[in-house]
Amino acid sequence: MPPKPEGHYLSRLNGDFISKASVFRMIREFARYSNIPQGYYMEFGIMNGGTAISAYRQLRGYVTDIYGFDTFTGHPAQQEEDKIRAEFAPYFFEGNYKAEGADYCRKTIRAETLIADENIHIYEGLFSDTLPTVDLSKLESNGFPICVMVDCDLYSSAVDVFQFLTPILQTGTWLLIDDFWCYRGDPKLGVRRAFEEWLQDNGRINVTLYDNFNAYSRAYICYEL
Repeated sequence: MPPKPEGHYLSRLNGDFISKASVFRMIREFARYSNIPQGYYMEFGIMNGGTAISAYRQLRGYVTDIYGFDTFTGHPAQQEEDKIRAEFAPYFFEGNYKAEGADYCRKTIRAETLIADENIHIYEGLFSDTLPTVDLSKLESNGFPICVMVDCDLYSSAVDVFQFLTPILQTGTWLLIDDFWCYRGDPKLGVRRAFEEWLQDNGRINVTLYDNFNAYSRAYICYEL
């Protein structure tokens, strides 16, 4: 049996891929010319905060708060839906993508962005446990949902995330899906399956395609039905 591939192989990909930083720069121009007010960046699967830091640097002046969610212990145990054709995504296994920890993530974001500590909101644990604890009224008071990054890899995790996002997303919110083309691009698997089911069923939000980026990822702009 071949060894499992190293978890961070995407960082070594080269070529003419649109980078995350380039997408964030586009979001800044979009916000500027679309009269979008200040607000927040939200990431599901924030790990050590690197992508959130890049987002804040490119969106400085628009993003005032960062919300991050992660187990910080790597992938949780897979549910039955996550095990379907697991050989198509051998890097998605329990414990992979383990981070340094919630405190490390918070301190790194604060050090690299100089955001005040009270504007960094880190939730540690399974999405099914942490998302119900989020105060949506407080979230709304922090402004416009400028950009949401879904980087949670597994179908079961993404189902929880998209359900949570249904009342939050607005016309003009950018929705970035990090793992769109995983599982050999099969739309019946992974985060893409959860995303397409959510689009069909949520009844409130639809999306317009912007572009693919970072090899395996896709960017959309939300609008309310």
